[in-house]
Amino acid sequence: MQEYKIVFSDLDGTLLNNAHHVPQSTALYLRTLVARGVPFVIVTARMPAAALPLQREIGISCPMICYGGALTLDKDLKPLRSLCLTPQQSAAVVAFAKAHFPQAQASLYAHDDWYAFATQAPEIKLESQITGVRVQPMPALWDKQVQAHKVFFITPDSATCERMLQALGQQFPALAVSHSGFGHIEVTAPEAVKAKAMQSLCQTLGIDIACAVAFGDSLNDADMLRAAGLGVAMENASPQAKAAAKRICPSNEQEGVKQTLQALFG
Repeated sequence: MQEYKIVFSDLDGTLLNNAHHVPQSTALYLRTLVARGVPFVIVTARMPAAALPLQREIGISCPMICYGGALTLDKDLKPLRSLCLTPQQSAAVVAFAKAHFPQAQASLYAHDDWYAFATQAPEIKLESQITGVRVQPMPALWDKQVQAHKVFFITPDSATCERMLQALGQQFPALAVSHSGFGHIEVTAPEAVKAKAMQSLCQTLGIDIACAVAFGDSLNDADMLRAAGLGVAMENASPQAKAAAKRICPSNEQEGVKQTLQALFG
């Protein structure tokens, strides 16, 4: 039987329940797992400021992968891997989206800052409420100065999200274009994907990726699920995530991550 030595997990729709919290019993189990020497690595499209409170809610100190793979931090929150778009790339993506999908709300994430063009838009205010992160107005010279870890779009509905996802992928084939559910679309540097970040962190820690377990629910988790020794998709996952996984576990509302880890590690 394969011995697993590290766990990677998405947050929204995976580890978190539908109220965007880590269930207490899951947090308790994860603390015992980490105490036994098994790192539990959060892998999320969120920025560090939106992921760190959840890591603290669990009560662990482990490396963390943010922005869908663009930024990896060690357990002391020091960058291990950081990949940004150039200002010109970000500007081109935003200009294309505004021309073809003006109903989508655009924003940029750079290091631990979040900039939006319309800070008072209901979609942006809701995202700020959910993540607990304060949004800032876009700087005047953003298209010349901001080195963004990701360009982020909130679309009004799933149909628009699918059309926009396809259009951005066709227009910018050299960039990584994905979505993380909830009508959210992320555009990042080409190597800034979850699988690449997971592989890099495993190498840093001296762990064979075949010994990694990964959990996810969305399109942007699919590459990570394929790359891990054991990729596990949630019951509530997208068809793409389920197709990439080796196993399906109970939903995020049923604490599927905890149930699966208990079966693997005891």
